[in-house]
Order: sequence, then C-alpha cells, then structure tokens
Amino acid sequence: MADVATRTPESDIETAAEPVRQRRFTREEYFRMAETGVLGPEDRTELIDGYLVEMTAQNALHRAVIVNGTKLFVDLLRDTDYSVQIQSTLPLDCRNVPEPDFAIFRGEGSDLLDGEPEDIPLIVEVADTTLTYDRTEKLVCYASNDIPEYWIVNLQNQTLECYYNPSGDEYRERRTLEREGIVAPRFDDALELAVADLLPAPVEG
Repeated sequence: MADVATRTPESDIETAAEPVRQRRFTREEYFRMAETGVLGPEDRTELIDGYLVEMTAQNALHRAVIVNGTKLFVDLLRDTDYSVQIQSTLPLDCRNVPEPDFAIFRGEGSDLLDGEPEDIPLIVEVADTTLTYDRTEKLVCYASNDIPEYWIVNLQNQTLECYYNPSGDEYRERRTLEREGIVAPRFDDALELAVADLLPAPVEG
C-alpha cells in the first residue's frame, strides 16, 4: 500500500518570529512631544536611554522625605556656589532626560536660562518601590554621564547608599551608611549632614 502523504495543518507550522522593534527617542523628540501636547501635564515621564519611562506615583512617605530634604539642601547650600534642583527635568545627553529627586549644580536658578548646568557634582534619588530601578537604569544613566557622586535614600532599609567614581556605565565605589552615620558630599566635605536627616523619622511604638 502506498504511503499517504499527510498535510500538516498551517496552525502547527512554526514560522520565524519577527523581532520586536523598540523605538528610541532623542532629547529633541522628547521635548517636542511635550511642546505639541503628545505628552500632557498629567503624563509624568522621563527619558532614560532613549525610552519613555512612566514615573511611579509617590506615596506619603516619599513626599515627606522630599519636603524635608528640600529644606535640608537649601539650608546646606545657602552660602556656597551651588543650588539644588528638585524633581525637575535634567537633560544630560541626547538619550537621557531624567527627573531626579535632587540635583546639585554649580550656579543659580537664573543660570538655567542660558543653558543646562555643566557642573553637577551630586544627584540624589529617594527610593521605595523604585529601589531596583534606581540601582540599575538610573545608576547607569548617571554613571555614563560622569555624575561623580550619586546617593540613594533607601526607604526600604532606612539607609543611605553612596556611589562614587563613575567608570563607563557603573560606579567603582559604594558605601552604605546607617541612620546613625554622617555623610558629606565629596565636592565640599565641609557640608556634613546626618543620614537621619535624609530619612523619615522612626515610627514610635
């Protein structure tokens, strides 16, 4: 009896999958989306490595730390050549426009009208639910742009993570300070502050 050829159902035939292509944006395209209304005021985003990242809504703990930290950095920098930018757009390169919680730069607010700051010695992020993101994508963003010092106020562990000496897309040095510690930014070690002042007050009970 002759063999009967069977036809494989089309549904069982494996086809080569088309690779998913992701669209990366430039800084100019990102700003144009905001100017033309593609991104509205309600769209809280930042541009990281060319990709739009939706920013997480802040809980009360995060907001409280931002309010206290704002007062702390304003007072700390009052008699220096530096200012603090709080939760604002910070164009770093053609693919990265983050919105760090605190960015310390040399100069005054009026200097931003003439262009982006060139001297940014310290960036600080407050991290709770975003801790992994701040340790990875955000860290790569800041290291690759040669931000010399990067702090993460770690609300999960109640510590301060300090990263130094950027090299490529990473930092060569890391220190973790407990609540009882004292820290000073390396651009001016006279500006000492208590780690506890960056963290929320401990819950009594």
